[in-house]
Amino acid sequence: MPEPITTVGLGAIAAYLGKDGLQKILGPTADYLGQGLRDFTQRRIENIGQIFHNAETKLGDKVNSKGEVPPKVLKAVLDEGSFSPDRLAVEYFGGILASSRSEQGRDDRGARIAKILDSLSTYQLRSHYLIYSSVRALFSGRDIPFNMEGRPKMQIFVPFSGYFSAMDFNQTETDQIGQILNHVFFGLHGDSLIEGSWQYGPKDSITKLFAGATDGGIVLQPSALGAELFLWAFGYAEKPLEYILDPSFFAAIEGVPSQFPGACATQT
Repeated sequence: MPEPITTVGLGAIAAYLGKDGLQKILGPTADYLGQGLRDFTQRRIENIGQIFHNAETKLGDKVNSKGEVPPKVLKAVLDEGSFSPDRLAVEYFGGILASSRSEQGRDDRGARIAKILDSLSTYQLRSHYLIYSSVRALFSGRDIPFNMEGRPKMQIFVPFSGYFSAMDFNQTETDQIGQILNHVFFGLHGDSLIEGSWQYGPKDSITKLFAGATDGGIVLQPSALGAELFLWAFGYAEKPLEYILDPSFFAAIEGVPSQFPGACATQT
């Protein structure tokens, strides 16, 4: 007689982790997993296993200290993350899970962050990562506060050539580039993941915002919520927003460019 999906599911997820990994990451909340996995397919379970493995890696030695993840966060990660096999989505959901682990198990902000993440398309998520990793690369080590006065000083220009290259568009996607650009940037702005004056277009249009533009492209600035999501994605929810500019903050993802080629600050 086949094993129930709950038993099979727990075993499959545990295979991605070290000894007692599920219990170490989740604490008492691990008791919720059996019921949560009841109706999962094997593919969804594999996705969750990768997310848990990512979270365990981000926690490092902290996984052996006392702590737990709020059940509300676990539910959000199971519901939203199990349908997200994309490498970036695994990285972000793993970070949310790791960031949500605390000694008291009371901090359930990650449930809200997971909902924001789930609302993003693959194009928006990759753009978000590349925007904030580019901001990091361009302004790392600078003493700029991540507040309403500081963020406009972190405005960047991304040439279309660099954007298309980093997004790794195929021909079908390139043929729909106008629709994709609308979707990505109106969507990110509407969700407050970028803010302020932003624009994309040909060189003649962009030079009105950034005189140094040598090609068409995108001008935009980071937002507080966009930076917050970026920190959660790498397991640093406890850090201030300025931490994304800390030289010690490692945000590389294997197989994904670390920034937009040709991106530059619009202010010196």
